[in-house]
Amino acid sequence: MQKIEAEMLARELHARYEPPRAVTLLGRMMLKALFAGRSDEVVFWALVHAHYCGGALCPVLESELVAVEDLLQRRTAKSN
Repeated sequence: MQKIEAEMLARELHARYEPPRAVTLLGRMMLKALFAGRSDEVVFWALVHAHYCGGALCPVLESELVAVEDLLQRRTAKSN
């Protein structure tokens, strides 16, 4: 689920903003999450950035994300 949301958000950023503005927004979101101690959100915004910059992720990274996806979803659901 996180992967699909990240892909959708990356497409939306491409549609709405010029690249410098989109990357600035992504950086701000990652910094906010980092300083709030929200490692799951940092990973999510990094994933959005990866999709924004290049689309598909390498197979190794995809398998690693699948391994931690349940953990990320539980932490995100707990905070909402």
